Amino acid sequence: MTGFTVLDPAETVVAPDPAHARHHGSPSDAPDAAAPLGHGEFRLASPDVGLVAHGVRERLDVPSWDGPTVAAAARDLLARAASARWAGEPAPILVGTIPFDPSRPAHLVVPAHQSWRPVVAAGAPGETIEEAPLPVARPEGALPGRDDVVFRAAVGRAVSRLEDGVAEKVVLARTLDVSAAGPLDRGVVRAAMRCANPDAYVFDVELPGDQGHLIGASPELLVSVRDGVLHSHPLAGSAPRSADPEEDRATGQRLLTSEKDLREHAFVTAAIREVLRAYVAHEDDLDVPTSPELVATSHLWHLGTPVTARLRPGVSVLDVVYALHPTPAVCGHPQAAARELIGSLEPFDRGFYTGLVGWADQAGNGEWAIVLRCGVVRGADVRLFAGAGVVVGSTPEGEHAETAVKFSTLLSALGVVS
Repeated sequence: MTGFTVLDPAETVVAPDPAHARHHGSPSDAPDAAAPLGHGEFRLASPDVGLVAHGVRERLDVPSWDGPTVAAAARDLLARAASARWAGEPAPILVGTIPFDPSRPAHLVVPAHQSWRPVVAAGAPGETIEEAPLPVARPEGALPGRDDVVFRAAVGRAVSRLEDGVAEKVVLARTLDVSAAGPLDRGVVRAAMRCANPDAYVFDVELPGDQGHLIGASPELLVSVRDGVLHSHPLAGSAPRSADPEEDRATGQRLLTSEKDLREHAFVTAAIREVLRAYVAHEDDLDVPTSPELVATSHLWHLGTPVTARLRPGVSVLDVVYALHPTPAVCGHPQAAARELIGSLEPFDRGFYTGLVGWADQAGNGEWAIVLRCGVVRGADVRLFAGAGVVVGSTPEGEHAETAVKFSTLLSALGVVS
């Protein structure tokens, strides 16, 4: 990685269980976790364990991309793959990405090869702290993409629509394009993201066709299911971290009492509670705390709520994933009105941004993180994405600043500093 050119948007078109390491193959059976894997490459590292997969044995294709259809088709596909596997091969899993718009086709495959391995130190599988790079590109002046007048105007229009009662919240996003002097070493980028964000879900997924690689470090778990027990950790409401410890603590405390951010967070937890009620047998099987807690990332404080549920027998992680997605944390509330606003105010197609990345098995277990703090890499070019929740009381300046901070997760890993 050498220098980067940061492109002005105006000039462009706009955690798995460690036990799986025992059941799904040992690191010695798998390709080097840091090396390029070629066709069908998929990597997802939770805070504790990493999944590395490559090749395509089967591809999920359904006539309708809704939860029950996808879950049933996935069970059938995995059953066929299990019956056809060689002796000693690990049980097949489904891996991939689901777009922001869940009615559009997802990229879900049964990989030809897979391995689970612990995440050691602060590195992704096979990528240690020592491999993380120092910043290598320092463009002169401010990053032009940080001053996005189109995004500011969109936020202003969104606030006006919210004040008119069209919706209660909408999440608006923007893009930032950067270009390096040569092809990027994604392994170095992954290691840098893991070092800076050890609690994140670090992903690197080869997208179909010539779309490139989706890479990022998401702080947000949508759903994890193990033996019928569901965990979710929605985030909504944020504030930038400070290098000064005292100011940093004060910022976190202000976030915990911010009426605007608490209201934004409440939309998310209320929506998740309502959806999950349909998947538990008794009200006592669902626990959604009434107050959020502080969650720290390298650049931001977030409001987060740990949600747990005991699912009814037969419910698959994919049933729940498609029922929940997209949550108000990445779309808005009510969903239909928010999606209409996004379509009219965002001048680009989100694709897999604010979608999901994860895996599922034949028993209905799985783990899916929201695609955040990310970009799409095509050789030397990267398109980054960042968004912010807009409610009544939001300002264009405030939401613009929030997205600038969110860009920093991947920009820092790329070695780009303003």
